[in-house]
Amino acid sequence: MTHKEKREKMDKAIKEIIIPFLRNKGFKGSFPHFRRENNDKLNLLNFQFSLYSSSFVVNIANCSVNGMTTSDGELIKPAKCQVPYLKNRLRVGSIKNRRDYWYDFDKQLIFGDIFKKRAKEFINNWEEAEQWWRNNDIELLN
Repeated sequence: MTHKEKREKMDKAIKEIIIPFLRNKGFKGSFPHFRRENNDKLNLLNFQFSLYSSSFVVNIANCSVNGMTTSDGELIKPAKCQVPYLKNRLRVGSIKNRRDYWYDFDKQLIFGDIFKKRAKEFINNWEEAEQWWRNNDIELLN
């Protein structure tokens, strides 16, 4: 299977398994960037795929429900806030695995579907994300 075919299958598993899960948790947005208002914070989440291997990370961060102001004074509205704008962030699975964690979907399983397995693995790591969002304040850029 080519890298492109693997990526297409992983995208499909994310869209069928993870995105409905995120919607159920109150997230808005579109693949690969999502956000949800949670008390006084905007919880941000994005998917980032490797250019070199069949793997992805899920990055999370917090910002103000009012959006953010960049160091040069540009106001970014809440609907346009994204994880890459922020320094204080986490890759989901990194706490549990005690390393920078990537969901690898390169090797095929003898039994089962590696793409669905990785999507379900992310869901199994969900509490790590919720705890991090609760315990980390919003980041102010200005």
